[in-house]
Amino acid sequence: MANAASALGQHIGKLFEAELLNILGQVVEVGNHQVRAERLVNGSENEYQIDAVVRDENDRPVILLDFKFIRYTKHNRDKASWLCTAHYNLRKTYPSLRKSIAVLAGRWSNPSIHLMKSFGIEIISVPFDHMMNVLDEYGVQADWEEGDTVGPKQALENYEKLPDAARAEIASRLTETIRGDLEKSVREVIETDWETSSSHISSVEVLVRTDRNEMRLFQYSSAAESVKGLTEFITDVDSVNFDD
Repeated sequence: MANAASALGQHIGKLFEAELLNILGQVVEVGNHQVRAERLVNGSENEYQIDAVVRDENDRPVILLDFKFIRYTKHNRDKASWLCTAHYNLRKTYPSLRKSIAVLAGRWSNPSIHLMKSFGIEIISVPFDHMMNVLDEYGVQADWEEGDTVGPKQALENYEKLPDAARAEIASRLTETIRGDLEKSVREVIETDWETSSSHISSVEVLVRTDRNEMRLFQYSSAAESVKGLTEFITDVDSVNFDD
């Protein structure tokens, strides 16, 4: 068995993802919304495979969700950076998007979580200890040390012997601590319209791009402040090109 640790991680990740899609499917029935995994293309023709995209009754994407399970913190930065890049670029391309969510399981470091939050990604996380305790109850002891070759092989063998019913139970147990938060977060979007949401603006970010490919990010505490700030900026900087 070449890489039992990786194989078991994939099994757990698929269980986790399938159960979350099942939960979302029940929630988005409100207002004829739909959810499915999709490959979305941004304005620069870059493709991003997103685990779940919630679309409204007009088939517009309104929520991006990605589910990530990792065992080792060494993978944190790569996974977090990918999520930041993908979600940020797609939000710039699809103005109908109102929220992006990362459902995290496993060992995630505070710096990686902070990085994702700084890009406007909402974080919903399953504690690593909870996942390990659930798996342990079914004879799958997955809390081995990195470099261990015996533990992963035994855990994979035990997992593969489990009947489908036991795997379904594991999936439900793995997500039980976050189900309420996930349902609430998605309902906040699909049960309200944009006009209602816009009345609760807490901050505004404006990215200005010039014809020389220069960029500058402005941050404001209100919509009114953003209009005033941009007006002052245009007045002070005659060379800025807003025709793009």
